[in-house]
Amino acid sequence: MSLSTIPEPSAFARERHVKYWLRCLKTYLPHLYTSNDSNRMTLALFTLSALDLLGVLHEHTTPFERSNYTDWIYHCQHPLGGFRGFTGTNFGDTNRNADNEHWDPANLAGTFFALAALAILGDSMERVKRKECLEWLAKLQMKDGSFGEGLGKSGKIEGDPDIRYCFLAAVTRWMLKDKKQSDDVKDIDVDKLAAFIMASKAGLSYSTLQSAINGKC
Repeated sequence: MSLSTIPEPSAFARERHVKYWLRCLKTYLPHLYTSNDSNRMTLALFTLSALDLLGVLHEHTTPFERSNYTDWIYHCQHPLGGFRGFTGTNFGDTNRNADNEHWDPANLAGTFFALAALAILGDSMERVKRKECLEWLAKLQMKDGSFGEGLGKSGKIEGDPDIRYCFLAAVTRWMLKDKKQSDDVKDIDVDKLAAFIMASKAGLSYSTLQSAINGKC
């Protein structure tokens, strides 16, 4: 290849990225996102973190808007701990009972994304139900030390063992655990979690005895 055929390096179109993410934040999402309605907390974190990384979140949003974003996140908080992935499963505390509560679960990924978004927004997290969330988190740990994504009917752990859930659980614990609460809140089994991760240390797979996948590392 001659010097004349070497392509020019691509330039980062910063303003176009800013425009795109502001569209996602302040107007309707592109129609292709419709199928991801139940993942609104994920989309919220991606949008807020992108604008934060671009250094324009505070420049293009008002304190009132950021307060509204924060309130929406708390509206997704589950009364028994953790956060929902979106508000669509919330049919009200007065309507929830033992027979239908499994249709309105907290979600591990949604919880991590909610806490990360609150941190980006500069929230004090005083409204986070820390004790309830940590107790709920401990219930998601499986016998092999891994984590599921939520609790289903009769408290059954839903979701396959997946090292990505282990990451989300570990970081959620780190963000919420208070040394003052260590005695009265059931903790996860850290040793079992570490053992599960180390069982896949030749490259990391989603579970033990599975092929290593680059994204898990």
